Parts: sequence; structure tokens; C-alpha cells
Amino acid sequence: MSKLALLGGAPLTQNIIAKSTLASHKQAEREYLLQAYDSGHWDDWPEQESMASRFEREWADFCDSKHCALLTNGTHTLQIALETLDIGAGDEVIVPGLTWQATASTVCDVNATPLLADVEPDTLCIDPVKIEAMITPQTRAIIPVHLYHRLADMDEITRIARQHNLAIIEDCAHAHGSQWNSKGVGTIGRFGSFSFQQSKLMTAGEGGSLLMQEEELYWKVVSQRSCGRGYHGFQVHSGNYRMTSFQAAVLRGQLLSLGANCQRIHRIGAALDKAIADAPGVAPLKRRDEITRQCSYAFVFLYDKNTYDGLDCQRFRQALSAELGIDFHTVYTPLSHSEVYYPHTKKRHQLSKEYVKAIDPKRWELPVADELWKNRAVLTTWHIFGCPQERISLLTDAISKIYDNRKDLLES
Repeated sequence: MSKLALLGGAPLTQNIIAKSTLASHKQAEREYLLQAYDSGHWDDWPEQESMASRFEREWADFCDSKHCALLTNGTHTLQIALETLDIGAGDEVIVPGLTWQATASTVCDVNATPLLADVEPDTLCIDPVKIEAMITPQTRAIIPVHLYHRLADMDEITRIARQHNLAIIEDCAHAHGSQWNSKGVGTIGRFGSFSFQQSKLMTAGEGGSLLMQEEELYWKVVSQRSCGRGYHGFQVHSGNYRMTSFQAAVLRGQLLSLGANCQRIHRIGAALDKAIADAPGVAPLKRRDEITRQCSYAFVFLYDKNTYDGLDCQRFRQALSAELGIDFHTVYTPLSHSEVYYPHTKKRHQLSKEYVKAIDPKRWELPVADELWKNRAVLTTWHIFGCPQERISLLTDAISKIYDNRKDLLES
């Protein structure tokens, strides 16, 4: 019988994480929920003290942002950011081709055209070289995504944006608490968009926030989340995108946890990267020096099937899952053939034949993203950052075990 757990052998461990070392403040979440209920202020109105207004201030302070507006979810935050910048029909927005569909879908939702740029092979984030090559006179903005276990190259993206007078909207749905050159992500561009959806490092089931440094932008966002009402002389037609105080109450407790966990996630992430560097036929993602704190949505590393005599990456992921007792997957399907991104089929986007053709994702070729998705990327959830330091070497051991017994997998 093979030594590999996937083929009937004994696994290295039932669960590499064992008991998570990440902090949790569930009792605080419950207490804040009760306070929100007892207050009678269950929604989020400007200039009215509530659980939502408190979390808004606390989240802004944590991120070192001048302004923060809470919204219904991380999709609406991107949409409202685009509308606040008056981006719409006839405009183009450059987004990465490897991301969740909302990054591009929101561009279509304001009748603009998303341009899908390929990503860097060693960070999975949008490639600045591809960005610069795609800019046209119609391009208005860039939405870099800080994806999974790395941050986009914000120095180079900022240089490009300034040179071509483009707005930057940071998609920070995977990067709560991360810092670039000691500056909180989401504060580098005109807007920083965060999601508090169920799978995120901070969650209230749903919810979102926009960070911004300009007061005018803040009041325009507040107007739009509040059905187009006017505030401080700014009024923008819109709908209802307010977060409830119940969600904000949970997030206040979650922020206590994140504050306690940020440095640990950064430290354990670096240790996991080292464990990968010490193993055969795999490599950690490139970590730029400008990343001064990395709070990751998932842990990702790169696999080289040639070192494993052609062993399929999916088979490697299955074997690693069996050895360590946690699931390893691949990354998002690139948007050029994503199962959840097909805006050209929706009636409200049938503005013209030219527009339908422009937003058809099949028009784009994303060879780097495709190769990562099919053959190179290995991913597990952020829960692995709760792994005790002394157990991290099991990751190296498991990969070495698979390498030593790769013939069994090739023949099975």
C-alpha cells in the first residue's frame, strides 16, 4: 500500500491547524448586538449616533482613513465609488482578469466597459505593464485587487494613474488590515472598497465599506446610500444602500479580533511562505518589500508539475488535503471564461451591438491567469493563519512526502 493518505496510507495529521490560535471576541459581538437592539437606532443615518456610526469611526481609525462610509455589501461599494466619480457610458475601467466577478460586473452596472488585464505570475495581482498597454482616451479608472495572499504594486499603479489622470479604486475585499509602506490599504487610491461577506476576515454575513480621503467624496457617497437625499450641499440620485446597526454591531466585535490578529496573520503568513520555500517543487508568492503588513484572505503558493514528473496540480491538491486534513483548492476561474461572469447576456446591458461585444468576456486572452488557475496555484482559506508556529513544518513535510511518493500518484 502507498504511504500517501490519498491512496490509503496514514496522514501526517488529522488537521494541521489543530486548535486555532487566532483571537475571537464573540461575547463582545453579542453585547454590541444587544446594545444596538436596545438603542432603537437600527439603521445608519448621517450625523445620528448609532452602532453603525461608531463602527464607521473605528474602522476609519483602524485603517488610518479620514472618511469611511458603510454600505450594504462589497459589490455596492465598488458601484457607488464608480458613480461618485461620474464614471459611466462611454468610459473604460481596467480591472484584473483574475478576481471575483463583482470587480468587473460593477463596471458594467454603471454602463462602462471593463478592460480585463492579465496578472503577475508570482503575485496573482494585476500586472502594471498590462495596465499601461491597455490605456485609451476613454479609460477613466483602474481597480487593482489585493488578491488572496499579496497586495497589488501600488507604487507603480499610482505612477501610471497620475501619468494618465486615472482614478484608483482599491478592491480590498481580501486585505483587511494590510499595509503598503505602513499605509493602510484602501487609503492609497481615491476609494478603498471592503467587503464583510461571510468568507472574509471580518464578516457580518454581508456588508461593505468605502474609505476615502476627500470630504466631498464622502458626502456624495452618503447621499447615494441614503436614497439620493442631500447632505452638506451634495446630492446624487441613487437608491438605498445603508448598512444596519445590527451588522455594524457584529463588525465592531470582529474589529477587536482583527486588531489582535493582524500581526499574527502577517507573521504566520511569512512562516508558511518559508515552509513552502523549504519544500520541493513549490514556491511562495513574491512578497514585495513595500508590504509592511499582510493580512490575507487565503494562503496561496505555486506548484511546478515538471518537478513532479507531470503530476496534475489538482491531484497534488487532493494529496495535500489528505495529508494535512484541510482543503486545498485552486483560485478563481479567470473572468474570460468564468462560470459567474457573463454580463453580455443580460437584457439591461443590451445598449448597442458595440457595447455587448465590448463587455463579452470571451474577447480577452489571459494566459497567465489561465495557467495559474489550471496548473500552478494551490490555495487554502485564511483559517490556516491560526496554525500554531510549531506545526507549520508539517506543510513542508507533507509536500516532501508527496514528492517522494509521486510515482504512486502518477500510476494510480
